[in-house]
Amino acid sequence: MATKAALPSADPQLLGAISKATPESLHHVQTDVKNPLPSKEDLRQEKDHENLIHNLEEFDPTNLHHTSTKERKILPDTNMLAEERLRYDHLSSISSFTKVELNPIQPNEKIILPGPQTIAQEKTEQELMSGIEGFDAGKLKPTETQEKNPLPDPSAITAEKAERYRKQSIEDFNKKKLKRANTEEKNTLPDADAINLEKQEVEKIQEIEGFKKDSLKHTEPTVKNVLPDQDTLDAEKKEQELKDGVTNFNRNSLKKTTTEEKNALPSSRDIAEEKAAK
Repeated sequence: MATKAALPSADPQLLGAISKATPESLHHVQTDVKNPLPSKEDLRQEKDHENLIHNLEEFDPTNLHHTSTKERKILPDTNMLAEERLRYDHLSSISSFTKVELNPIQPNEKIILPGPQTIAQEKTEQELMSGIEGFDAGKLKPTETQEKNPLPDPSAITAEKAERYRKQSIEDFNKKKLKRANTEEKNTLPDADAINLEKQEVEKIQEIEGFKKDSLKHTEPTVKNVLPDQDTLDAEKKEQELKDGVTNFNRNSLKKTTTEEKNALPSSRDIAEEKAAK
């Protein structure tokens, strides 16, 4: 009675079917319990892991052999000694240098003003930027874009056929037709000229390394300001005139033109060759 009172909102048909059900109408169901066994690989890995742990636990440290460490001290070679000697001489000359030997120099600060060409170029760039920023996009005329798909010509079709035939011949190539070849490695020794050049190079390097700075003479550097030649001035003048012409160009002097678009249809021969290629 308590069960019937607890299900007032259930489906009446479902309740009627449950009430009419009998234990004889039920079927026996066999439940299968699945317990997957480990594979051979899992068993082998687990066995190896257990053997490793067992060997670590039973390891005897007394089986180890005593070894002594030998420390090697590498002495510097002649090149390192020469570099160290040069560095020491350089530091000694710097530490023993006296400031009294220096001559007072008054620095001159130069401020280079831009020339007329630079000012004109900068002014032109500013005017161009102002014209681009203030351009009215509403003055543009709408245009329709027509997409063209030209058919390939006979030469392109022939080249594509040759490429396909070449790829097919490479894929179907029989490697058994190749002949075995033995590779011979040659180590050519240098001739007398190469040995002499190498010897001269070594002698030059030795002379440079052993060169003494005391034999150098003091020289005063001379700064030269090379003026441009006549060709450079003419080219610069032409470039300035071209920029002035572009800047002062009057668009009202342009004439209106009408663009005619031509779409050439393929001939009957081209259509027949295209069909034959397919």
